[in-house]
Amino acid sequence: MIWRIVRNGAIASIVAGVLYAIVLLYDTALRDPRLLDGWILFSAIAFQLFFSWRRKLPKLRLGHVTGWMQAHIYCGYVTAAFFAVHTQFTLPDTKLEWSMWFLFILVVVSGVVGAFLTRSIPARLQTKSRLVAIENIPALQAQLAREVDDLVIGSVGEIRASALTGCYAQTLHGFFRKPRNILAHLQQSQRPLRTICDELDSLDRYLDKPGKETLRSIRSCIVAKDDLDYQYAHQGLLVAWLFIHIPAAYGMIALSVVHVATVYAYTSGV
Repeated sequence: MIWRIVRNGAIASIVAGVLYAIVLLYDTALRDPRLLDGWILFSAIAFQLFFSWRRKLPKLRLGHVTGWMQAHIYCGYVTAAFFAVHTQFTLPDTKLEWSMWFLFILVVVSGVVGAFLTRSIPARLQTKSRLVAIENIPALQAQLAREVDDLVIGSVGEIRASALTGCYAQTLHGFFRKPRNILAHLQQSQRPLRTICDELDSLDRYLDKPGKETLRSIRSCIVAKDDLDYQYAHQGLLVAWLFIHIPAAYGMIALSVVHVATVYAYTSGV
């Protein structure tokens, strides 16, 4: 892993250095370097789209998705460097430039966050014995809710089961109805799970033998539901950042086309 990061970082640095040297040579030829580094920047941004297209065409033999991901990430670093060169480390002047600047920063920041998430979240999910696709989680949660409902209803006629039904009404009913403790799961905290399990375990002394068996079954359902909540929180975050990154990227490309057309319109005297 470390060797790959060093290798890819070195390649990206060499590519950026060579391109910047070409821009300097272009400047010494008494030509406007911002035209050249602008086209380099535009080409780099366009290349970034290929990763999105590659993921949508998995059957085409265009190389492994992992390789494209690495190229996408490190090309993003080079793109950010040339954005700084192209803007000459200054703030924009016009509304169009401000819009492009804002979208570019949003793309870069969301991209860095996404690169971190795509590395860290799969490692976290691998700690789970059973991975569940995010679209299947609601159905499994509903199934667990029904199981707990049946267990509690079945215990109503048992001796001293009022403590269990009270806990269900106050805590368990809401816990099983939708994903819970999203932030705690993202923070790797098990405090909410311990709290609800401790509350449930405190009822043990009030129940008879059948009630205690019901209690153990409910506790297993709680642990399973908490596991689904954990996966939902992490997989949801892995999807959510794309709803920021991708629209911002396409918006930036659209404005870049307008920017290029505007530049050439002014330079040609239109």
